[in-house]
Amino acid sequence: MNKIFVNQVGFLPNSEKRAVLNFNAAKFQVIDANGESVFKGETTHFGTDEISGEDTYIADFSPIKNQGMYKILAGDVSSASFFVGDNAFGKLMEDVCKCFYYLRCGHGLDKKYAGKYYHDPCHVSKATVYGEDVPAVDVCGGWHDAGDYGRYSTAGAVAVAHLLYAIRFFPKLLDVEFDIPKVSCEKGLLPDILAEVKVELDFLMKMQREDGSVWHKVTTFSHAPFIMPEDDKEELYLFSVSSLATADIAAVFALAHSVYAIFDKSYGDLLLEKALKAYEWLEANPKPLLFKNAEGSNTGEYPENEDYSNRFWAAAALYEVTGEKKYYEDALKQKPLIEAYDKGDAFKEYTGNIFTCFGWADVAGLGALSVILNDDGSELHAFVENALIEEAERLVENASENGFGLCMKKNNFIWGSNMELLKYLMVLTVANEIKPAEKFVNTITAGIDYLLGCNSMDVSYVTGHGEKAFKNPHLRPTFAGKLEAWPGLVSGGPNTGLQDERAQSLPKDTAPMKCYIDHVDCYSLNEITIYWNSPLVFVLAGLL
Repeated sequence: MNKIFVNQVGFLPNSEKRAVLNFNAAKFQVIDANGESVFKGETTHFGTDEISGEDTYIADFSPIKNQGMYKILAGDVSSASFFVGDNAFGKLMEDVCKCFYYLRCGHGLDKKYAGKYYHDPCHVSKATVYGEDVPAVDVCGGWHDAGDYGRYSTAGAVAVAHLLYAIRFFPKLLDVEFDIPKVSCEKGLLPDILAEVKVELDFLMKMQREDGSVWHKVTTFSHAPFIMPEDDKEELYLFSVSSLATADIAAVFALAHSVYAIFDKSYGDLLLEKALKAYEWLEANPKPLLFKNAEGSNTGEYPENEDYSNRFWAAAALYEVTGEKKYYEDALKQKPLIEAYDKGDAFKEYTGNIFTCFGWADVAGLGALSVILNDDGSELHAFVENALIEEAERLVENASENGFGLCMKKNNFIWGSNMELLKYLMVLTVANEIKPAEKFVNTITAGIDYLLGCNSMDVSYVTGHGEKAFKNPHLRPTFAGKLEAWPGLVSGGPNTGLQDERAQSLPKDTAPMKCYIDHVDCYSLNEITIYWNSPLVFVLAGLL
């Protein structure tokens, strides 16, 4: 079928604006809301690439800058409508931020703020410490992690980190309001984004034991069926401590201190106290304490093969907020990070992976953000900045190899490919702060375009945004409540692994960009998570 793929949400006036056609049309035009032709142009033939399988033609309409609604017309084929204007991403940002509110666990959602998505209190019972004969623990609160009702320390810490680093780099995020309950602080009221993040921080504090260590997760023993959260009455378990969770919490509490202390000194000081306590436990327990699910349990495991990236992040974050040199020295002790740092050019590809990864499975990139914010003139600071710039250059090169200008390769279409994209856009966003370049901005723009509809599925991967936004996330409360998904959720996206039964109905030779089905059963393609939304907040904050 002949189609015109375009960002279905919108474009900033001065941004590069491109649509992609999968058919041969020499000419195209831009039509405004009145049906008037306001721009005419010729397409450029790119050709076929391996990630989309499409023979692509590019329609560049960057000269369109006046505010308004438009669509692309080529022959008798029309695109979805889109907006051009300074506030093209305003409502999108509000909805992406508010998703965290809808995922709150504990005391329920208020109809005043949640509307038809409200629910009664859930998961308020104390949690049994699995395998230990100790009293049950109150760990009520926080955010449901994903389409399930589990709550996970490492995943939660990373989502919070994306949001707080966004504030550190782009303070205008503090001005975004998205209709959630207000929270008082010493300086008056917390900005909405800090009020929402505090919900998760308060929960993560409950996950810390008295000795400073942190439980890896709290879940029922097995995933709940597709029921409302308040109907999930199974026993909650706190599963074992890990050095992964403890290091991530040390890092994110230190980071949070740097933001919250400005608004509420006592809360900021409490966060730093908890961060230091977690770090003291890490010092007393230098060997990795990794995590594996209890036998028979099928809730999220969030395993990692090492903890040096986590310890690096913790040391870098504490060095940034305390200035104490011992943390800088500890950061350099984390192997193979120090090996990469010492050997420089020989480890270009390797360091790009280590110092520019912003996901839950490898968090050294988050430590790199603390190093960059510190700007202490150290060799490590210069090295990390260079690693980010080099990775951004690689991503720009990737974008030149396909018709969509997408900075991904075939092997990046894995479970959560949209997060892979958003992590790359974070790299480009930070690189553009370090060394502003039009090529970085254009690659970010193309990535946002892809996410919002300029892809070979012709789908916006954010609910409620775009004429053809996906509608059926793997998400228990909306399915059980027989409701359309609330707006602003990011889908996991195309995944060549096809790990669920319905996904396996796709032909095995399907092009990577087309390995997607919008169906609630497709947990390997269409689940949502807090840490798929949070990097989008970071990237959009860079565009404010």
